[in-house]
Amino acid sequence: MVRRMVRRGAVAGLVAAGVLWLVGGYTYALSGALGVALALGNLWLAARVIGGVADRHPELLMAAGMATFVGGLLVVSIAAFAMRATAVVDFPITGMTLIGAHLGLVLWEAATGSRDVGPKLGAKSQSQRS
Repeated sequence: MVRRMVRRGAVAGLVAAGVLWLVGGYTYALSGALGVALALGNLWLAARVIGGVADRHPELLMAAGMATFVGGLLVVSIAAFAMRATAVVDFPITGMTLIGAHLGLVLWEAATGSRDVGPKLGAKSQSQRS
């Protein structure tokens, strides 16, 4: 699931950067690319933490979800303050791209990713093979 989201995000990020380059030049393209990179990093880190906790200690899953949410919010906030201090990035473009990429990737995964989860139709289970 995470690999699929990263692949989709990389393609969407390149398309977004290209469109933003045409609209506003280098600054917009860089800002959009940073927004997509932040979204992908945040989603990847959350998936790694939550997946690891789910495998080892499923009883701590709710706490891990809250910790990754708060941790991701802190990392994105620190990155936002650092970017606002530079003149290279147009922060509103970065913020809109970050929110759009995050929401778009999660919804895209929710709409199409569930097809890859669970047993395939027509596949025999372990008990049927014996």
